[in-house]
Amino acid sequence: MARLSPSERRQQGDAAEQKFMSWLDRCVLPYMYVEQSPLTVPKGLKGEIKRPDFLVGIPTIGTIAIDVKAKRIYDNAIIIDDYEHRTFMNFETFFNMSVWYVCFPPSEPSACHLFLNRDLAGLQSGQRGAVRSIAIPLTSTVTADPRRDFMAVLLGAISLR
Repeated sequence: MARLSPSERRQQGDAAEQKFMSWLDRCVLPYMYVEQSPLTVPKGLKGEIKRPDFLVGIPTIGTIAIDVKAKRIYDNAIIIDDYEHRTFMNFETFFNMSVWYVCFPPSEPSACHLFLNRDLAGLQSGQRGAVRSIAIPLTSTVTADPRRDFMAVLLGAISLR
């Protein structure tokens, strides 16, 4: 597979975020898109905390943070940067809020994979090119069809294991 340019990766990411917003709109769930400019991180925490893409209100339960990705599947796994995992762990600590990944494989229009950032904690990180990253096996994610109800998918993804 050919490597995508930064512009093409950004377009795929934007399309995944739009797909997610449409999913939440269709399910009539409240959400806020989190502005991503560098000005929205305190100086003392730059490089130590990452913002999720969305805050989603789950009525009568609370708020969850969601980071949306357009991710290809490699060897039946999704690859997440180790740095991103660590900075989301800090977000979870500072805000007492779970971060969920919602990954849309660009080649699969009717599929997405959900998993918690904390699910990456027990997995071995490795060097991939210049970046340390973690491969989460698809068997450790919940594969869902975004045409279904988001709350049903989310509740199906919650595990007390």
